[in-house]
Amino acid sequence: MTVSVVIPAYGAETTLAASVHSALANSPFEVIIVDDGSRDRSGDIADQLARDDQRVRVLHRTESGGPAVARNAGLEAARGEWVLFLDGDDLLEPTALATLHGAVNSNTVAVLGRFEAIDDLGQPLDIGTWNTVQLRPVVRRSGELIPSPLTGEALLTRLVIPPPSGVLVRRKAALELTGYDVAIGRSEDLDFLLRLGRLGELTLCDSLVVKYRRTPGQRSQATSARRRGRQRMLLHVIFGAPQRRERWALARGAAAHHLDRADVRWRAGTKSGSDLVATLRSATLALAFRIIGVVAFLCP
Repeated sequence: MTVSVVIPAYGAETTLAASVHSALANSPFEVIIVDDGSRDRSGDIADQLARDDQRVRVLHRTESGGPAVARNAGLEAARGEWVLFLDGDDLLEPTALATLHGAVNSNTVAVLGRFEAIDDLGQPLDIGTWNTVQLRPVVRRSGELIPSPLTGEALLTRLVIPPPSGVLVRRKAALELTGYDVAIGRSEDLDFLLRLGRLGELTLCDSLVVKYRRTPGQRSQATSARRRGRQRMLLHVIFGAPQRRERWALARGAAAHHLDRADVRWRAGTKSGSDLVATLRSATLALAFRIIGVVAFLCP
């Protein structure tokens, strides 16, 4: 097994060294740090890490293009059979790469592992069931766990996946897709997995492989922008699916997700006005995606 760990780094001067060392502890074939036009000391720290360990290479970008652009740059430079995109503030578990690769079969194009959220100080962060129950895609309505391989509908039913740091990807398949779609802007990692699933099997690995850092100011925590971007991404992947049956299945998964959100918000809430608004919003989105599914199916 040869694995290239690609680390996009932007403004990561306080966390980058720890992330790189967590990757090196897994004995990868190489670690590629992509300094995405950082304005802090991330680039200098990356260069020092490369001088300290010959397995580390550094790519410097003069301007920031965002995580998808940086990951794609690292993907093009990678030489391993497998690639893992480790964010510059996340931490791999000591046996993460071996654990993920242990779930691989001949049809696997990506293995999805479990993650634990941590705060700025590296302490476990309570985010409810997001990284446990909701990470495990279910059969719509019946609530039974989806076994490997995962389907696109199953992923959209939960709309919860591990961060790229917890996904091992076959490099050949990723290159065939030309990497992440940089035009999406939000949720490009979910779109990437859906496209990978058309090339082979998405395999579940029910083991903790990465500690995922969540901070108030990070890009993924911009709630309103994230929600709007998520809906645009859903429309993109539904209408972008090559087959009518897949479009219908993806729309059905998105509708099931929003219906589940409506049910959970109302049952777990205090029945306040804000709960009612959120419940109606999710229920309306569920109905909208059902209609979208019909339209997408009828499109040539």
